[in-house]
Amino acid sequence: MSVEKQSKTWRAIVSYKVDGKRKKVTKGGFKYKSDALAYETMLKAKLNQGYDIEASKQLFTDFYDTWLDNHIKSGIKQQTIANHIATQTIVHKHLQNITLEQMTRKRYQQFLDELSTTRTASSVHQISMRVGMCLKEAFSDGIIKTDPTFNLKYKGAHESKPTDLKFLEENEFNNLVQYIEDSPMTAPNFMIYTAALSGMRTGEILALTYDDFDIENGKILVTKSKTIQAPYQYTTPKTKQSVREITMPPYYFEQLERFKQAFPNTDEHIFGEKTSQAVPGYRLKCLTKELNIKPITLHGLRHSHASILINNGVDIAYVSERLGHSSVNVTQKVYFHFLNKTRENAEKKMLNVFRK
Repeated sequence: MSVEKQSKTWRAIVSYKVDGKRKKVTKGGFKYKSDALAYETMLKAKLNQGYDIEASKQLFTDFYDTWLDNHIKSGIKQQTIANHIATQTIVHKHLQNITLEQMTRKRYQQFLDELSTTRTASSVHQISMRVGMCLKEAFSDGIIKTDPTFNLKYKGAHESKPTDLKFLEENEFNNLVQYIEDSPMTAPNFMIYTAALSGMRTGEILALTYDDFDIENGKILVTKSKTIQAPYQYTTPKTKQSVREITMPPYYFEQLERFKQAFPNTDEHIFGEKTSQAVPGYRLKCLTKELNIKPITLHGLRHSHASILINNGVDIAYVSERLGHSSVNVTQKVYFHFLNKTRENAEKKMLNVFRK
């Protein structure tokens, strides 16, 4: 009999075969016989659909390691691999001795809550996205019965850096650009200048060759990106939409000519094959201090570029295309604060239109 009474409760016994050997799983504690029968029916249906009971009993860290090894072999980018390896260390630290079937939504939320005591909510969310890829695959393959990543909450020990620290005001931005134009030409300065006026990612700038400059049409062609860590590689940009043409102001190409004259014998990639992102990053740190403007990173210059365009009424779809975002939704999410200001200005204009 597959369902039987135990004192005051009921239990279900389900038999199955693995490699020709008969095994059984027993689950008790059901208050009513109907509950035990329902469990038996559900488990049999799962087994018929390929649910692997044995796989669900393995340690989650072992399953995660195997999944990550296959994921890396699929051809993901170097920086993405580095992020996954860092997450793997966290998984081994916090989830050792936990089996895959024990990774319920409640246990997964506990894991995220533990991380939140020392990390920002944004950081916890990024880690959860990477671990969640593995869990979703286990659920999709029928190895676990429920999706542990459903309806999670992300907390943090401290807030992310205030938004205003990540952007230069327009006058500060213009002071930086003007200073570089008036100074002797150096490679780090021209990298910073390119970042400010194009909104390109640092890896995209470091991958530039002279073939990427369409001077006749006033454009930079973005077709590749340099990885962040040595040994450096030149890969496709971050997203399909990141392969793009960026229209540049005419005076940018005057500075390009200055660069060519100052450095007539560059490597194929004009900023140097061995140059890391730390080089322009350090120079930018020195420049902001020298000019007494807000400290900013190279990625912050990208944000500054976009925010100035938005504040000056440039269409969000064009800004998204210029930045190489995967969709307009990404741009709207990142620059929500500035879009709100634009919306407020639009409302004021609307009120003036209908003023009697």
